[in-house]
Amino acid sequence: MITAGIDVGIKYTKAVILKDGEVVGKAHGFSGGVGRPAAVRAVYEEALASSGIEASDVEKVISTGIGKYDVPYADEQITELITAVKAAGELATGITTVVGIGADETLVASIDGEKITEFTLNQKCAAGLGLFLESFAERFNMSLEELGSLEGPGTIRVNDGCVVFAEMDALSHINHGADVKEVAKAVIEACAWRVNSTINDIYKPTNEKAMLIGGMAMNGAFVKALQRISGVEFVIPDEAVYAGAIGAAKMAVEA
Repeated sequence: MITAGIDVGIKYTKAVILKDGEVVGKAHGFSGGVGRPAAVRAVYEEALASSGIEASDVEKVISTGIGKYDVPYADEQITELITAVKAAGELATGITTVVGIGADETLVASIDGEKITEFTLNQKCAAGLGLFLESFAERFNMSLEELGSLEGPGTIRVNDGCVVFAEMDALSHINHGADVKEVAKAVIEACAWRVNSTINDIYKPTNEKAMLIGGMAMNGAFVKALQRISGVEFVIPDEAVYAGAIGAAKMAVEA
C-alpha cells in the first residue's frame, strides 16, 4: 500500500511517502503565506519525485499541522497531537512521553501505547519558540547551525516567562553592548525553561522514555539546555523533523 503524510506547519511543510509501511520519499520546504496550498503542493511533489512514485499511485493522503486544511487533495485531516503520538510509537518502543516543538507550537503528551492519558499545548507562552530562535538568528546574522552549536547557559539572563519579553530583554542587552553570542545563549536557555515548565505542567517524564520531536529537536544547544534543566535524556529519532508527517502516513495505512 502507498500512502502519504503531509505536516503543514506555520513556516515549514514536511511530506513523506510510505510504501508497504516504509518511508521511500520525503521532502521539506517553506509553507508559504497566502500561497500556502501551492507551496505545500510543491513540497508534496518533491517527496513524490524522491520516491519515484506518481501521485495517482498514492492510495490515501492524510494532512496534519496548523495548515492541514490547506491540502485539498488530502483524504483526511488529523490533529498534530494524534499524529505525533502515532509517530512516537513507530519511531521507538516504550515511549511514555512525547514532546513536540516546532516553529509555532509546543505539545506534550503522556501516553500508554497509542492511548493519550494527558496532554497540554502551548502553555505559559511556549508557543512560537522555533520562530523566535530563527528570528533572533536572522536579525543578528547567525546561522541556525551556529546558534545550535553554542554552549550555555552563559553569563546573561533574559525573561523566561514569555518569548516577547525575552526578545525585549535580548535587544536591551545587545543595545547596551553585550556580546551577541552570550545573549543567544540566554535566549536558548529561556526557551528551554519555557518547555520544561510545560512538561512539568502535566507529568515529569522518566529517563529513556521521553521522545523529543519537531524542528527544535535538531537544535543541539537547545536540546542540551532542555536536558540539563529537565534532567531527562530525551530519545531523539533520526526523523524527528518528519515525525508528524510519518504519523499521518502511518495512520493512512491503518485507515
